[in-house]
Amino acid sequence: AVDGTPTDWHFVHYGARAVGGAGLMFTEMTCVAPDARITPGCTGLYAPEHVAAWRRIVQFVHVHTDCRIALQLGHAGRKGSTQLGWEKMDHPLEKGNWPVVSASPVPYLEGISQTPRELSRDEMKVIELQFVKSARLADEAGFDMLEIHMAHGYLLASFISPLTNRRT
Repeated sequence: AVDGTPTDWHFVHYGARAVGGAGLMFTEMTCVAPDARITPGCTGLYAPEHVAAWRRIVQFVHVHTDCRIALQLGHAGRKGSTQLGWEKMDHPLEKGNWPVVSASPVPYLEGISQTPRELSRDEMKVIELQFVKSARLADEAGFDMLEIHMAHGYLLASFISPLTNRRT
């Protein structure tokens, strides 16, 4: 993606899956804010141009197939600000890093990843509102279903694991 906006690559990728006969298709994790992305190449749903790009994909799926399409919405948390998957996966960007946050200051890869800043209650509320906004934008784009991503060490997962949630 470019600044969170899905590209023609995404249009072809998801369109091809839908045309291939899938009944239900999920997007990759799509992020609720620029600093919620895993990598600079991740998709987002927090700006008008994102809605337009996703709407184009969803409309193609609905017009040309019987497939339904679900948006997977998430926040990278402590796994964010990393290189593209075909570079050094899960390793910090070589330059241009943004700060990462989590339930507790536990890095994803000890000695390699940034140490995340522990979120305050007020910051949690801001992120909650980012999820709400993105969910509304997903509805505007025409998605059939929404899935909240709570796995793989991303932000919400860090709150439900005793390994990463050391809050008192």
